[in-house]
Amino acid sequence: MRDLRTGLVHNRAMRGLTGLLLCWLVMGTEARVHAGETAQTLRAAVVRVEVATTPWSVGADLALELACRQPWTPYEAELSRRLRMGSTGTGFFVNPQGDLVTNAHVVLSGVRYRKLPFTQSEWDCLARLLTESRQVWVTVGEGEEARSYAAAPVAIAEELDLAVLRVCLPPGQEARFSYLPIGSSEALRVGQPVVALGFPENGFQASAGKVLSLIQGLRVHDEMRLTRRASPATGEPSVTVSGTSAGPVVRFQHSALTGHGSSGGPLLDERDRVIGVAYALLADRARPQGGEQADLNLAIVSNVLRQFLRNHAIGFVEASR
Repeated sequence: MRDLRTGLVHNRAMRGLTGLLLCWLVMGTEARVHAGETAQTLRAAVVRVEVATTPWSVGADLALELACRQPWTPYEAELSRRLRMGSTGTGFFVNPQGDLVTNAHVVLSGVRYRKLPFTQSEWDCLARLLTESRQVWVTVGEGEEARSYAAAPVAIAEELDLAVLRVCLPPGQEARFSYLPIGSSEALRVGQPVVALGFPENGFQASAGKVLSLIQGLRVHDEMRLTRRASPATGEPSVTVSGTSAGPVVRFQHSALTGHGSSGGPLLDERDRVIGVAYALLADRARPQGGEQADLNLAIVSNVLRQFLRNHAIGFVEASR
């Protein structure tokens, strides 16, 4: 029987996030998006990812032990929540053989920001249990053309919030998937146009926007600093996200609207090259319920993705400069 014991509390609250909430882009919720030509030409390379988990899939002994323990510790409550809920997200093919990129938190049923009271060993145990217990399905295309495939993880890096899934093809079927070229984020600049592709709800969606800030640091989960100011043009309040430590640019803030279910979706530049991977948004608690949430979308830069793929020997097409 597996050990469910918890340990000391580690509080890693994010600096400067008063009144704001970091939201992983999983599960279904409403989001406004704008369709364009990009949605038509690049649609085939972007897929919907669905992860199903159940408490019984980890084994009857653990499921019964979990059910009999009351009250639950924070670790047990989180394990039960993730096994019960599963998740949905977005992915995109990086080669014609059927390897696709998504977020680690999609595969691991909604990894939350690391301010939960878990030890490192508990985080590792949680990831291991979820990796062993979930079933992953990838839907390619829509409508009558839609095809669903089982998929298996071949690489997961929770610290980068990136994962690679490989489509499991039926015997005799040859892999010929459309894919997106991965660009370099070295020349990424504030004000640069971007298009986000994904599945926030009710089918494939595309949203146009621009890069608002470049976030430096050493890791994707580093703390962030938020600066509130009024727009010189409209007087409307705006929030700029920046890093709290020195290092390369690992994330960027953008205004291409995303929603829950967009996790793992690509962000493209004006030449249709992947320059980022959507992974989270900030919900402003200071705004009225139902108010606009624009400009608080976050993405992982493509150079982090490229290094991750190289480290795990995943073939991808490098976009020409």
